[in-house]
Amino acid sequence: MLDGMEAHELAERIYRNAAGTLELYAIYLGEQLGLYRAMASGDWITPAELADRTGTAERYMREWLEHHAVSELVEVEDPTAEPRRYRLPKAHVQTLVDRDDLNYSASSGVELARIARQLPHLVHAYRNGTAPPPLPWEPEGRPDPNRPQFVNLLGTQWLPTMTDVDARLRTAPPAQVCDIACGTGWSSIATAQAYPNVLVHGLDLDEDAIAAARRNAERAGVSDRVSFTTTDAATLAGREPYDLVMIIEALHDMSRPVDALKAARALLAGHGAMLVVDAAVAPEFTVPGSLRDRYEYGWSLIGCLPPAMGDPDSAATGTVMRPATLSRYATQAGFTGVEILPIETDYWRFYRLT
Repeated sequence: MLDGMEAHELAERIYRNAAGTLELYAIYLGEQLGLYRAMASGDWITPAELADRTGTAERYMREWLEHHAVSELVEVEDPTAEPRRYRLPKAHVQTLVDRDDLNYSASSGVELARIARQLPHLVHAYRNGTAPPPLPWEPEGRPDPNRPQFVNLLGTQWLPTMTDVDARLRTAPPAQVCDIACGTGWSSIATAQAYPNVLVHGLDLDEDAIAAARRNAERAGVSDRVSFTTTDAATLAGREPYDLVMIIEALHDMSRPVDALKAARALLAGHGAMLVVDAAVAPEFTVPGSLRDRYEYGWSLIGCLPPAMGDPDSAATGTVMRPATLSRYATQAGFTGVEILPIETDYWRFYRLT
């Protein structure tokens, strides 16, 4: 049963959520226009100076800075001065500028602005049980919300929990790693950075994502050991087996997750390990749900479930893939066991399939 929420309380909740959504759209503008980067030094700056630094219009900068000041995202030196001067607090640089910091969150504004373009198409898709058209790559490209976790944690904390895998990745001959649905490549890059001997092969069906992954690997200095291919994992059957195959936050997106796991299993060497990482939702459906479940259901509604609906034989998993569902898929794919690894995060759960 509901907890007695009155009509006015629900209206207030929707109002707060609308303010939060608009704040994220303002953050989108700051990220896309380079406003945060222009303020990263922490110096006081006027709207005109910010406009000059970023090639934007002064009137827009005045409104954006005032919004950010009343929202406590930037500081204002003297609210009564004219013109006012503003600065980005040092602590906020981590969250709004440094894309490798674990607190970086400006990509959330990009994600929500990008997915909002789908809403009219989703109305049609929901009525017809179909999939909306793919999101265009431009103008933002695909944001990298998981980049900080990969760069900071994947090779230093997460993979080492599988001690046998960690040892193999550190020894000769070079271990082979397959990163299925690698997106823009940061999980592949982070693996290569943590383990200087490994060879990593990233796969994704999105040509634009693979092009971005190649650029990212080049900039990171690991392109000699990390390769990317626009292909399906099933096409690699018969090649040299992999010591580690990973599917990170992607299995729930796949129309046919059992087929994907079968293809992954076929790529494993005899001693190889299969790692699946997905959302850390509650083990069972409960009401009311946690903030994590609410968040993941929200993304499922508009971002993860709809693309999978274009396949008439789709499993239609959605973002909320609970452990029992993952175990069922693994069994159907021929794996004999699923181990939940002892890695504590509030956003992902780590499964080793045997």
